Amino acid sequence: MASGAGVFASGTMRWVEALMAGTRDNGRDHRMDARTGAFVTRVTENLLRAFAAGPAGRDKPRPEDNVRAVYSGASRVRA
Repeated sequence: MASGAGVFASGTMRWVEALMAGTRDNGRDHRMDARTGAFVTRVTENLLRAFAAGPAGRDKPRPEDNVRAVYSGASRVRA
């Protein structure tokens, strides 16, 4: 973004559930164990630190698009 603002998309609607995994609130109901909870907690901490240091969009720019390099049929894929 021109302002340097950063954007984070987890790619899942289960991020909050994963934060609760392995706790008394029992993320296990969603088939996630304490290892999942620990991983997602660490990622969340790292993200919050990066965004707090700001501006995340300038410090951590979007990686280059690699769709065509990764997928052989990428000419038909819209990136």
